[in-house]
Amino acid sequence: MENLRWWLLLIAAVMFSMSGCASARDHAAGQASPTHVAASPVLADAGPVPVVDLTGRWVGTWKGLGLFDSLRYAWAEATLAQQGPLGVAQLRMENTIAAGVPWMVRLEGSRGVRLVYRVAGSDALMRHPALPGEIVAAFTLVDDRLIGTLPSAGSPVVIKLARQER
Repeated sequence: MENLRWWLLLIAAVMFSMSGCASARDHAAGQASPTHVAASPVLADAGPVPVVDLTGRWVGTWKGLGLFDSLRYAWAEATLAQQGPLGVAQLRMENTIAAGVPWMVRLEGSRGVRLVYRVAGSDALMRHPALPGEIVAAFTLVDDRLIGTLPSAGSPVVIKLARQER
C-alpha cells in the first residue's frame, strides 16, 4: 500500500511539472523582449507545437485513497468536445463519496462535473468554470490513453481512460 501511495504522488508531481503556463502578461513581455525565441533563425521554422484533438467519449477507471488509506477503485468517464486548443468536458466518476476526491467532483459524482480545458501538445489542464484559478484535473495522452490526476484532491488520485468513440 505504501508503494502505491508513492507511485501516485510521483505521477501527480510529474503532471504538475508538465503543466506550466504563461499568463497573457508574461506572453506580452516575451514578445517585447529583443531576445525573443521566434527571432532565432534556428527556431524560426519550428512552428507551433501541434495540438492533440481529445474530442470523444473516454471510459476507464480511477484509483485513489479513501478513509484510513483504503484503496478506492471505480468507473470513470469523460466526454470531451474540443475546438482548437480549447474544449469543454464532462467528467464522471463513481463511488467518490469516501475518497479524497475534490469536493466539486464528489458532489456531482456519476452525474458528472462540467469542466473547461486547454490543450498544449498532448497535455490538457481542466478547470471548473466557477473556479478559473484552480486546476481540477490534468491529463496527458499516452499511447492512445488519457492518464490523469486530480491535483486538488486530498490524496493521490489517478484516472486512466481509453477512447470509446469520437
